[in-house]
Amino acid sequence: MEKCGENSSEARETAEIFTRELAELKRRGSGLLVVGAEPPMQRACERFLGDATATPRRRVFVRTDGNFVRPDGECHHTHAGTHEDAKVIKQAADTRSTAAASNVSNRANTTVLRTQNLAPLGIEISGAIDEFERECGPLAPGELRVCFDSLTPIIEEHDRESVFRFLHVLIGRIKTVNGMGHFHLPAEMDSTIVRTLLPVFDAAVEIRMNGGNAEQRWHLVERDVTTEWLSL
Repeated sequence: MEKCGENSSEARETAEIFTRELAELKRRGSGLLVVGAEPPMQRACERFLGDATATPRRRVFVRTDGNFVRPDGECHHTHAGTHEDAKVIKQAADTRSTAAASNVSNRANTTVLRTQNLAPLGIEISGAIDEFERECGPLAPGELRVCFDSLTPIIEEHDRESVFRFLHVLIGRIKTVNGMGHFHLPAEMDSTIVRTLLPVFDAAVEIRMNGGNAEQRWHLVERDVTTEWLSL
């Protein structure tokens, strides 16, 4: 990707493109790949979940990685929400010893999938979006926010073509309601897996710690533009 911002004119042009594209992604919906170091991931996650104090948010949390779960059972973010505005879908980490591996169990706003198959996971996420539409009516642009806590487990379990197809369909479903989904992947931006999956996303957001400050750098896929490092 072209890296803009090396001089003042390029920096201004990049900032203008980024501002326009970000507004468009919020309006029409988007899929964001969040890559880089894990420590600042929580801050990025909270940013992408959106502020619910002024604008209603309907949130779907997809949990596949035990490393993102605190001892009290909450997700790695701090805004799990209530039954009315948030739904949690957990894919059991170890299903090999589970007799009824394809069963789904529900408790309050949490659904536990005892299977590693991608199809049931996609169906449950789409079903959660359907429920919000039934409960709330048509969703406003950016009202739906989907957090996928880690792509690592499904990448390790499935071939990359299957993961690509799964993400293509899922992001398409999110965008049918103009929602925004972000998908965590603790990997380097120039890694093979990121390059493989990047075309299915609207943007990759690279996260890092610079001293004591969390920073982000956006890679706009369609525009083939990379911003400078920005404060997160």
